[in-house]
Amino acid sequence: MAVPDWPLSFGSLNPEGWWGNFMVRLEHGHRLLAAVVGLAVGCLCSAVWGNFRPLGIAFGLSVGASLLGRLLGAPPIVLAHLGVWPAAVGFLFFLFRGGRSKSSVGEVERRLVVAAFVLVCLQATLGGLRVTQETAGAISLATAFRVFHGCVAQAFLVVLVALTVRLSFYGERAEASWGAAANGPRKWIWASVFAVYCQLILGASMRHLGAGLAIPTFPAADPSGSLLPSTHNLYTDLNFGHTRIGAACVVMVVLWAVFRAARAMPRGHGAVFWARVGGLVVCLQAVLGVLVILHQKPKTLATFHVVLGAALLSALTAVLVHVSRAGAPLQGEGRP
Repeated sequence: MAVPDWPLSFGSLNPEGWWGNFMVRLEHGHRLLAAVVGLAVGCLCSAVWGNFRPLGIAFGLSVGASLLGRLLGAPPIVLAHLGVWPAAVGFLFFLFRGGRSKSSVGEVERRLVVAAFVLVCLQATLGGLRVTQETAGAISLATAFRVFHGCVAQAFLVVLVALTVRLSFYGERAEASWGAAANGPRKWIWASVFAVYCQLILGASMRHLGAGLAIPTFPAADPSGSLLPSTHNLYTDLNFGHTRIGAACVVMVVLWAVFRAARAMPRGHGAVFWARVGGLVVCLQAVLGVLVILHQKPKTLATFHVVLGAALLSALTAVLVHVSRAGAPLQGEGRP
């Protein structure tokens, strides 16, 4: 909330002096990076679909809608929206209309990249609504948008990782034995991805509701030294669910899943590498979570804890895509 308006920042696309104020630098810099990510995903869509014409059309729609808004005397905030949303909708429309004849990848990859584009647009919208609603005084609604903003970010990351791994398969041939070997650990990897995502939702809820230190001790959860809290309310129960129950379930499920995957797949297979990464990260994440509590949630440790959570989800997603690869090659595999 260092910048209280959206989609503009203090009524401007790039306010003067924003770099000099650390908090404004974080918020406005976050928005600039979000714009870069959105543009990059649009380019990725065109590359995967083999159709770059919608990019030019989107640019024309953005410029045209903005100029029309200026002629009609629209206020700056309306002009900002006119520069974005007609372009986004037009881009998708002409991407689908352009067909897929020039695409050298499969249907799954095309769907994933479109999902990434929709999610990045949704993510921007949720972030903006969080700002505008809190500025308007609707704190509860703004908090809900904050939590959803964090959840959609992780879903967007999962889609990008899955797309990246699947695209890396092109030009390779799958061995039939890989698909057979993956049948055993596949359900456990699915369970681990689901568990980590649920844990991230709990963490986002706890963080945005200010419940991060509702239980300020570890391993005791109560001043009496008990492992169970004696006081029950939304904040305490949310904290206990994330830092104790959720954390324990995630560690056990992830370690078992990556062990099964590393044991089942051939040595040197991509799933083995990412399974080892996932096992290492979940252990580091557990240790870091304990340190966050013991040191009373310092900003640096808490930030690394969030980053490692995203890294863990990414690693497990990579394992999942690898072990879900069927024995038959993907559509288009073997092409240069």
